[in-house]
Amino acid sequence: MQKILFVTVGGSHQPIVTSIKALEPDRVIFICSDGSRGSKPQVVGKDNPCEIRQNGKIIERLPNIPTQVNLGDAFDPENDIILLKSPDDLEECYEKIVAKIQEIKAQNSNAEIKADYTGGTKTMSVALGLASLDYRLIPYLTTGTRTDIIKINRGELTSEAGVAQIKAQRTIEQFLPLFLQQYNYPAATTELRKLLSSVALTSDLKQRIQDFFSCCSGLDAWDRFEHQEALALLENYMNRSEIRNLGIFLKKVIYSRSQIDSDFDSTYGAKGHGYEIVQDLLLNAQRRATQERYDDAVGRLYRAIELFGQIRLLHTYEIKTGDVDLAKIPEPLKQKYEKFRSDQNQKIQIGLAMSYELLGDLSDPINELYANQKNLIMDALNVRNNSLFAHGFKPINQEEYQKFSDVIGGFIVEGIKLVTKKEQPLDSLQFPSCLSI
Repeated sequence: MQKILFVTVGGSHQPIVTSIKALEPDRVIFICSDGSRGSKPQVVGKDNPCEIRQNGKIIERLPNIPTQVNLGDAFDPENDIILLKSPDDLEECYEKIVAKIQEIKAQNSNAEIKADYTGGTKTMSVALGLASLDYRLIPYLTTGTRTDIIKINRGELTSEAGVAQIKAQRTIEQFLPLFLQQYNYPAATTELRKLLSSVALTSDLKQRIQDFFSCCSGLDAWDRFEHQEALALLENYMNRSEIRNLGIFLKKVIYSRSQIDSDFDSTYGAKGHGYEIVQDLLLNAQRRATQERYDDAVGRLYRAIELFGQIRLLHTYEIKTGDVDLAKIPEPLKQKYEKFRSDQNQKIQIGLAMSYELLGDLSDPINELYANQKNLIMDALNVRNNSLFAHGFKPINQEEYQKFSDVIGGFIVEGIKLVTKKEQPLDSLQFPSCLSI
């Protein structure tokens, strides 16, 4: 692994020489100020550009820094110097440092990059410090006894700067809320996992990060329909207000799913009205739409309206759409549905439209609602059928998704309210956009 060191160069060469000797990098990137009074000469100046002062007087002159530390061919003046025209301009300093970091990471993603921000102007040091935090460089500081304002010149020691707490707070306070608002749990858990690997965190802070990690991992599992895994991760946090109601709903989702999915384990499930798995799909669709993944959102809404019909037939009439038992159907309807028998497996199998037609034939309460909206529903389903994720090639845009959601989602919400005689706003069951841990 190549070791690369970024250093800010200021009025004294000594801290930089100390840092390079202590850290033994394979390559050094010097951040220098330009101009007649700039620090560039200390890096590329001929003869002896580096000065040792005492009481304001020059007592010795030494070669440039690369020569002093024997960098030799490892130093390339064309590529290893970041030259700043305005060393007090934070934007210029930061942008040029970041550009070089990105260049190095693109060339060698496995490089270990360290940064010593001891020298240079305050702005240069701040810029390198910020870049270190943003791009995960390992920050170092060279310290010692100061005898004047020019340099550190006695007992110099280069040590890693303690920024673990800063990184943790930045992640928790700045980045994590953005991830949660976007329901981007993989990004959240990735950042939290990196923080947990730090040995410099206090035990309290580490526990807080672990709690965030467990909650985000649980929500991520739920977002992927890994309901049992989600419950196992979230159960310890049921005492928290933003998790409690979700946990109760999740248990009902688990039970609801087990009633339609014979292979699913219903352990720890709680009986509800039976359509919670459909509501779960509606909420998942909302989260995909927030991420502007409209094709995914429409796919989930399609499955939700299909599943709503399947559950209604199974729970109320003991009819499975994948294997319709004619014995469960009134005599006058048997001939109509016999024609759907498959030649391959000899099962009577019906799709979404026929499921709702069968509910109508059975005079189910949902029939009137469906009949009144049938044309709108069929038109909406055509949008899905022509999409890239179904039978066509056309991606779904935001406007098309919203129309689809208004029709399909609206029908499902009204349908569940009709058959359960209960009303619960879906928004109250949506994943939290923040966690107060």
